Amino acid sequence: MKSTLPSLIRSPKTGLIALLVIFSSLAVARWNQLYFFTPDSARYVMMAKSLVGGAGYRLIDTPGEPLYAHRPPGMSLLLSPAALIAPYNVLLAKATVLLSALALITFLYLFIMRLQDPTSEADPRLSGHFYWPAFLIAFLFAINPYTLFFSTIVMSEIPFMACSLAILYLLAVRQDRASKTDLLLFTGLLVFLPFLRTIGIALVLAVGCWAVLRRQRWPWLTGVACSLLTTGIWMVRNSALEHSGYASVALKELQSQGIVATLLSIIQRCTTHFTSFCQKLFPDMPGSTPRYARMILDENAFLPGPTWIYLAMGALVLVLSCYGMLKHRQQGGTVALLYLIFSLGILSLWPWMQQRFTLPLIPVVLAFIPAGWNAFVRHIEVARPMTQKVSLALFSILLLLFCGWQIRTDASLIGANLKMISQSNQFYTDQLPPNQFSNWNAAGEWIKQHTLPDSRLITRRADIATTGQRYQRLNFFETTNAEKLHQMIEDFSANYLVTFSRDTVSAFPWHLLDQDLVYRMTPVYDEQGVMILKLAPNRTGTIREEYWNADDSLKIARNAIERFPHRLSFQVAFTQQLFEAGHYAELIEYVEKLQGQKIEDVRLTNLLAWSYIKTKRYQKAIREFERAFSMPDQKMLRRDLVQGINLAQETLQASYQPASETQPSGEAIENKDLKLAKTYLRLSHIQKAEQILSETLNKPASYQNHPSELQTLLAKVYLAEGRKMEALAQLNLAFQSGNPEARQLLDMLELEEQVEIFLNNREKNRDEKNRQQTTVILQELATLAQFYEDMGVPGKALSLVERANTCLPNEAQLLKLLLKHQLFYALIPEAEETLLQLRKLTPHDPDLTESAEKIEWLKQTPRF
Repeated sequence: MKSTLPSLIRSPKTGLIALLVIFSSLAVARWNQLYFFTPDSARYVMMAKSLVGGAGYRLIDTPGEPLYAHRPPGMSLLLSPAALIAPYNVLLAKATVLLSALALITFLYLFIMRLQDPTSEADPRLSGHFYWPAFLIAFLFAINPYTLFFSTIVMSEIPFMACSLAILYLLAVRQDRASKTDLLLFTGLLVFLPFLRTIGIALVLAVGCWAVLRRQRWPWLTGVACSLLTTGIWMVRNSALEHSGYASVALKELQSQGIVATLLSIIQRCTTHFTSFCQKLFPDMPGSTPRYARMILDENAFLPGPTWIYLAMGALVLVLSCYGMLKHRQQGGTVALLYLIFSLGILSLWPWMQQRFTLPLIPVVLAFIPAGWNAFVRHIEVARPMTQKVSLALFSILLLLFCGWQIRTDASLIGANLKMISQSNQFYTDQLPPNQFSNWNAAGEWIKQHTLPDSRLITRRADIATTGQRYQRLNFFETTNAEKLHQMIEDFSANYLVTFSRDTVSAFPWHLLDQDLVYRMTPVYDEQGVMILKLAPNRTGTIREEYWNADDSLKIARNAIERFPHRLSFQVAFTQQLFEAGHYAELIEYVEKLQGQKIEDVRLTNLLAWSYIKTKRYQKAIREFERAFSMPDQKMLRRDLVQGINLAQETLQASYQPASETQPSGEAIENKDLKLAKTYLRLSHIQKAEQILSETLNKPASYQNHPSELQTLLAKVYLAEGRKMEALAQLNLAFQSGNPEARQLLDMLELEEQVEIFLNNREKNRDEKNRQQTTVILQELATLAQFYEDMGVPGKALSLVERANTCLPNEAQLLKLLLKHQLFYALIPEAEETLLQLRKLTPHDPDLTESAEKIEWLKQTPRF
């Protein structure tokens, strides 16, 4: 009994089981109802339900349920058992990912053990020497915050790494004497790998190149052939759906940029991917904010020292691992080395770049480090035993510090999650968490309970459909202006918009809550970081003052920075709002203060440089732009930086020329103001448009070269604000100057008054009119409704026609006009009633068939 316990403690199996149990406990402590990645995570879950439901690989959250081709189906297939048990259950989906993570750690451990003693058939537990390197590498990988993070969200990275390592382990164990069972298992894994992630084709090609060189390896080519065949069939299927694949995207870039530019771009991407690899190898490496930092309440701390030290260590680790691959060519080393080369080559051609793309390479590189080190130390001799002991002690201390740092980051991830779960009522108000904590599942539950089954959503994240079970379309509201949003709403016939709450100050064009002239966007849900806006026609065609003020976003950002002044996300948001509000002096003072505290970020530097341009300090702007070019993550803002530095240099050069040559004329200034005001009005920035027009009209007469245009535009603004008398005054002034548009608007207002008199009289006494009078008023109604449409206020046209239909019932011309506007606003019950009336009046009208088809399309409900 006394000898059993020590042997049990020394057993590699015991250490591995303990590691898996501890990792599982940490992962479960990170579980929540959040998917995080959009639209990937929710898409995987919904596609799994589509597969097990027999619909095929289809977008069940999209009208018509089109076949899906953007992502391969491997992850959804992996989630199919969870979908059979409990569809859309995010915790069960995360449990599937966690099981993959446990398999990954196990395969990593076993693979290193195999590489340590590839020739011995003895039980590896008999040697303690072989146990500790494998356990140490597996431990380092398990406590890596990236491993914990990706093991607790619904993404394909962890299953992909587990599958990759299983293939390499199988090659290391059975490469020269594979049985039929081994080949069958190997073929299944190799076929499945590219369907988890397309980049898996790199490992397929690596195995093919390795196996084709020797005849005894040819049996392994069966798996390669099957994998290439199935991948080819998938590509043909996607091509038939007119979906651009990897090869077509790379070819298009080559054609558009040319060979030389593409080669330079490849080199740049290679360096970027190497930096990204080092960031995964050394989590919290200075130089870039890790993805998991968004799930930490306080800002993520960075490792000490300059970035180049970690890049150098990363290069050393990579070289050591590649050396181990070369020394263990017969145990999968050749395949692993080719896999690294092919992966880097494919990623360097892929135009889209994300930090997570290099994560799957980490376990492969780590697996060969002990083998590479053992091979390397055979070539060197340590002169004195004391030197070896001192070196080992220093290495152990650094390793312990590094492990402690990673565990600290893991604790921050877990701590933030536990706070969200245990303090759900106060968490969002007390902690002001990043918007990655927004609870879309809870918002989806509200959608399911409070909206009709045929309601349609335009949403910032796909997660909401898993609980809301409504048709949806994704949109990044923060980059969408009013025109594009209106077009998307019309195309999709959306009833609701779902976005981040107003605490994320730049998440939505918030001025549309009151200043949109087409829709009334009314908040109906605002909880746990998510806001739901109900869409309704703006029947008055005017703005309101209820939900938005010009300085609201700045106040929210200022309040957040006062409560949590150390959070970089709040610092950036506050600076952005200062710039939007035109407070350039305050912005410059604030960012310069942060720089004095050694707080730097490329977004802050970019805004500082633009503020220098706004305040005409062009030399300083150029210096800040140049500094931004050397900062991490500058590639995201490269276009903005290039534009800014070119503008600053051009303006600075122009300042050295004679004033007569560079001074813009009054007409040029006025044209610029007029153009800007038109843009603001078109994008529903009504108050900004009014401010610019009022200031321009108040300038000296010598600057007013187009007063009638300014007055006509200001009249439109007044009409949007419901100030009809002031609009008439401006239109009369513009008409006296001979402006034709002013004449049209005056005619419209006159016609509006005539129609209003008729409708009022009709509503009061209900007198019958003769047919001729009815025909005239119907023409006037149609003309006025068209005027409203042309002015961008279709809701006002709808209101007019609704009112007219009450006064003049059973008029087919009026009903067709009413049906048109009801369909525009997706008013389905009202449109059905109008269509029924029209079918009684004009049963043979061919236009009614198209309207009926549109109504049926709008009435579709998803099969969740």
